[in-house]
Amino acid sequence: MQMKLSQDSSQIELLKELLDLQKDMIVMMLSLLEGNVVNGTIGKQMVDTLVESSSNVEMILKFFDMFLKLKDLTTSDSFKEHDPDRKGVISKKEFQKSMESQKQYSQSEIDFLLSCAEADENDMFNYEEFVERFHEPAKDIGFNMAVLLTNLSEHMPHDARLATFLNLAESVLNYFEPFLGRIEIIGGAKRIERVYFEISESSRTQWEKPQVKESKRQFIFDVVNEGGESEKMELFVNFCEDTIFEMQLASLISEPDAAERPEEDDDDDAQSVTENQEEEEDDAALESSSAFTLACVSTRKSLSNLRRMLSLKSMRRQYRKLRKMSVKEMIRGFFCFFWTIFVGTFRFLYNLLWGFFHILWSTLFGGGLVEGAKNMKVTDILGNMPDPTQFGIHGDVLEMEKLEYCDASQASELGCQAVGERGEMDLMSELMNVQPRREGGKHGMEPGLGDVSEVVGVDAPSLASAVHQKKAQEAAMNAADAEAKWESEKADLEDREKTDQGRRDEQMSGSAADKERKPVKSRRGLKKETPDACMASFLAGLDVYQTKMLNYLARNFYNLRFLALFVAFAINFILLFYKVTGEDSDDLDPWVRRGGGGGADDDEGVVEYFVLQESSGYMAPTLRFLAVMHTLISSLCVLGYYCLKVPLVVFKREKEIARKLEFDGLYITEQPSDDDIKGQWDRLVINTPSFPNNYWDKFVKRKVINKYGDLYGAERIAELLGLDKSALDFNPTEDAVMKDASLLSWLSSIDTKYHVWKLGVVFTDNSFLYLVWYTTMSVLGHYNNFFFAAHLLDIAMGFKTLRTILSSVTHNGKQLVLTVGLLAVVVYLYTVVAFNFFRKFYNKSSDEDEPDMKCDDMMTCYLFHMYVGVRAGGGIGDEIEDPAGDPYELYRILFDITFFFFVIVILLAIIQGLIIDAFGELRDQQEQVKEDMETKCFICGIGNEYFDTTPHGFETHTLQEHNLANYLFFLMYLINKDETEHTGQESYVWKMYQERCWDFFPAGDCFRKQYEDQLG
Repeated sequence: MQMKLSQDSSQIELLKELLDLQKDMIVMMLSLLEGNVVNGTIGKQMVDTLVESSSNVEMILKFFDMFLKLKDLTTSDSFKEHDPDRKGVISKKEFQKSMESQKQYSQSEIDFLLSCAEADENDMFNYEEFVERFHEPAKDIGFNMAVLLTNLSEHMPHDARLATFLNLAESVLNYFEPFLGRIEIIGGAKRIERVYFEISESSRTQWEKPQVKESKRQFIFDVVNEGGESEKMELFVNFCEDTIFEMQLASLISEPDAAERPEEDDDDDAQSVTENQEEEEDDAALESSSAFTLACVSTRKSLSNLRRMLSLKSMRRQYRKLRKMSVKEMIRGFFCFFWTIFVGTFRFLYNLLWGFFHILWSTLFGGGLVEGAKNMKVTDILGNMPDPTQFGIHGDVLEMEKLEYCDASQASELGCQAVGERGEMDLMSELMNVQPRREGGKHGMEPGLGDVSEVVGVDAPSLASAVHQKKAQEAAMNAADAEAKWESEKADLEDREKTDQGRRDEQMSGSAADKERKPVKSRRGLKKETPDACMASFLAGLDVYQTKMLNYLARNFYNLRFLALFVAFAINFILLFYKVTGEDSDDLDPWVRRGGGGGADDDEGVVEYFVLQESSGYMAPTLRFLAVMHTLISSLCVLGYYCLKVPLVVFKREKEIARKLEFDGLYITEQPSDDDIKGQWDRLVINTPSFPNNYWDKFVKRKVINKYGDLYGAERIAELLGLDKSALDFNPTEDAVMKDASLLSWLSSIDTKYHVWKLGVVFTDNSFLYLVWYTTMSVLGHYNNFFFAAHLLDIAMGFKTLRTILSSVTHNGKQLVLTVGLLAVVVYLYTVVAFNFFRKFYNKSSDEDEPDMKCDDMMTCYLFHMYVGVRAGGGIGDEIEDPAGDPYELYRILFDITFFFFVIVILLAIIQGLIIDAFGELRDQQEQVKEDMETKCFICGIGNEYFDTTPHGFETHTLQEHNLANYLFFLMYLINKDETEHTGQESYVWKMYQERCWDFFPAGDCFRKQYEDQLG
C-alpha cells in the first residue's frame, strides 16, 4: 500500500495518514519497552512480533533508507551543478544522473524514486517539494524505529533473529546516531535503566559555541575534585541549568537569520518577478515613443537598479551568496569582479556616445518627417485646399465656417501636442521623484515631440465635409434635447413610485460594484501613507535592525576581542617610533602634535615634546585612525558582552535567590547577616513585579507561599514578595484590564527597583568591569597614546596558559595581602628604630655643605626603607654608611642583620613561595583533572580498569552510556517538553529534579556492571 500511495501524487493525504499510523504503532511499541531489562519477556515478545511481520519491516526500512538519503543527495555539491540558480526544479534525467553518480542507490531504487516524482510536460519537477514530501515523515518515523531497534539490540544482545533486522537497518541507525541520546538512571525500582531521547541538531550546534566551551572548561576545572557525589551532582545540575540557558540564548541570537532567509529569498524572488513584469509592460508601451523619452526611461531604470543594488536587502542577499561560495568560486568571482569593472567602463562610454549621437540623429535626421510625408495622401492635400468657385457666391457663410473649422483644427492639434508634452513631463517628474496630480485613470504613453508622423499622419477632413458634419451635429443635438426632456418627465413619474427599500438596494449594489472594480495600476513611486503609519513602520523596522545588530555583536564577541588585541599591537608598534625632542612645536606636523604627549620642563627650562620619528608622513594618520578604530571596537565589545553574557549573569543570580527562597526560606525563616552585602542587596529585588525575569520558573513566588504560607502567614509572605491580593486570587478566565498607552503609564510601568538591582549585579561582574576598564583606557588613549600600552595585558586574558599564571598570583590572594601587610609593619618598626638612633648614617650626599639626609622626617625615612631597603639584596645595610669605627657599630650590625633576616630572607621568601606554590597547585590540579577525566567516569565514578577488559570499553562508556553532554541534553529535553507528554521515566526524573534530589544519578553503578553476567 505504501508503495502504491507513494507513486500516486493524488493520494498524498492518504499516504500521510498511513505514515501517522506507522508512527503511532512504533511509539506504542516503545512505551512497552520502557524500563526494559536484559533478556526480558517483553523484549522477546517484541522480537517475535518483528519476525512475524518481517517482510513489512524490511520494506519499511528500505523505504526509509531511500527517503532519508534524499536530503544528502539534494544538498551535495554535485547535485547543485544541475541547479546552479537554486530554483528548486530539475529534470528527471538529471535527477537520475545525480543518483547514479552518488552510488548510494540501486537501479531498482532509482526507478522507484523516479516513478514517485510527478513531472510536467517538459519532464521537469520540483525536487524540493519532493524531498519535503518523503524525507520529513521518514525522519520522524525512522527515528522511532532507530530507538526501537537500538533498545532491543542492547537488551537482547544474543538474539540471532534481531541481528538480521540490524543489518538491514544499518544505514538508518548510522543516520540517526548523532541525534539519538541515551543515559542511564536509577529507576523507581532501584534498578539501572536506560532512557532514550532525541537530541536536536540546534542543541549540538550550540554545545560547540565558544562561550559554552569556556563554561564547560571552567566547570570541569572547578568541580571535578571537589566534594562528595551529592555535592558534585548538585554542582553539575547547576552547570547544566546555566549552560542550557546559555545555549538557548545562543540559539536566540543566531536563529532569526536562519529563519528569515527563506522568507527573504521568497520576497526577493517575488519582487524580481513583479519588477520584470513591470519592465516588460513599460517596454511594450514605449515602443513608439521618441528618442528623448527612451533616454529618460533608460536613465530612470538605471538609477532604480543602482538604488536597489545598494539597498540593505540586496547587500544581505549578496553576502549570503558569498558565504555559500566555495574557495574556487570566490577566486573566480574576484577576477570576474575586476573584469566586470573593466568591461563596464567601456560599455558606459560606448552607451554614452551612442545615446548622444542617437538623440542628435533622431532630432535632425529622424524618420518622423519622412514617415509623415509617406502617410500623406493626394486627396488629403487637395481636400485642404479651398474651392475657388465658392468664394464669390458664398463668401460670407463659408468664411465664417472656415474660421470655425480652423479654430477647431488648431485646438485639436494643440491638444495632441499637449498630450505628447504631458507624457514627457510625466517621465521627467518620475525621474526627479515628483508625483504630479492626475485626474482620471489613464496613464497611457502618448506620442512625444519627436514623433511628427503621429500628428501629421492624421486624416484631415475637407471643408465641405466639415460643414456637413457641423450641420449634422446641430440636428442631432436638437433631437437629443427633445428626447432628454421626454425621458426626464417619464423618470420623474417612476421616481415617485420607488420605495426607500429600492433606494437602499440600489446604494448597496452600487457600493458592491465599487468594491469589485479592479484597482488601476499605478506607477512606481512614493506610497501615500498616514504619518502615524509611517512612524510606526519606521520604529518597527528600526527595532528589527537594532535587534539584528545586537545579535551580530553578541555572535562575534570573541572575534571582536581578537581584533581589538590585533589593533592594540599595531598601535604599540607605532609607539616604538616615538622620540623626545626640544624643537618648537610650531614647526611640527599637526598630526604629530595631536599624536604626541604633553611636555615637561627640565632643569634648563626647555620644553620636551614626544614626536614620531618618521620621514614618510603616514604613521601619524595611521596611529590616529587605529586609535579611533580601537575605541570603536572596544565599545562594541562592551555591547556584545552585555548581550551575550550579562543575561547569563542575571540568570545565575535570579536562580540563586529563587532557590534560597524556595528551599532555604531566606528572608522568611532567616535573615541575612548585616555584613552580608550581597544578601542585603538581593532583598531589593524579591518584591519587584519583574522578578524572576530570566529564570524560567516564573511561579517561584507562589511555590514559596504554598510552602511557608501555613506556618508564617500567606498574606505576610505575599507582602514580602510584592504580591497583592489580585495576584493571589488570579483567575485566568477573567479579561485583563487594558491600560492606557500614554507616556505616563509607560514610565510608571518601568520596574525601577529591578533595573537598579540588575545594574548592581552587572557592575559587580568582574568580566564586565574589565571590559569597561579596557574601553576607558582606549578613550584615554586619545589624550595620550601611551595609554594603549595597557591593552597588551589583554593577551593574558585571551590564552589559557597565561590565565593560569595570573591565577597563581590571585589564587592565594588573601594570604598574599596579609603577608605584604606584615612586611609593611616590620619595615615600619625598623624605620622607628632608625629614626631615633641611626639618622646620621642616612646621609646620601657627598658634599658636606649640602647633606642629603633621608631620615630627617618619619615619612621620608619610611619610604626610603620600603623602596630601597626591601629591594636591596643585603637589606638596608647595603644602602647606608658603613658603621666601622662608630660608637653605634655593634647596634648597627644587629640592626642590619635582623633586617636582612626577617625582611629579605623570611617575608620576601614567603611572598615568592605563595606565588610559586599557587602556580604549582594550579598546574597539579589541571593535571589531576585531566587524569581523572581520562581514567574515571564523571557520572558513576568507576575507573577505566573495569571497562578496559573489552577493547575501547571506557571510551564507549563515557561517549555513549554516561556521556556528560547527554545528561545535559536530557535535562534540556525535559525542561522544553510539556509535562503532560512525559513518559514514565521522564516523569520520575522530572519529579526528582523539582525536589532537588539527585538519587537518579547512577553513582558507583552502571548498566553494564548490573547485567555483567547476562551481557557477557
